[in-house]
Amino acid sequence: MGCTTILVGKHASADGSTIMARTDDSGHGSFEAKRFEVIAPEDLPKTYRSVLSHVEIPLPETGLRYTRFPDASPHKGLWAGAESTRLASR
Repeated sequence: MGCTTILVGKHASADGSTIMARTDDSGHGSFEAKRFEVIAPEDLPKTYRSVLSHVEIPLPETGLRYTRFPDASPHKGLWAGAESTRLASR
């Protein structure tokens, strides 16, 4: 079962809010505990490493603050987040 993301831009909401919601669906009925993290630009990694293929891609020197909700157990990797301009990434 796939995850679902709902994004509402400030011009689409009644009060000008930007809204992001994401489910963590599980086809086998087991859910992992999550934690909320805010990553500051000075703490950004220098490379991106894919969870599945382990390919590594160098990242730009300057980046944006972003939030993420990784599994509480760090061995599972990161799957989605949103940066400070409110664009979601996956």
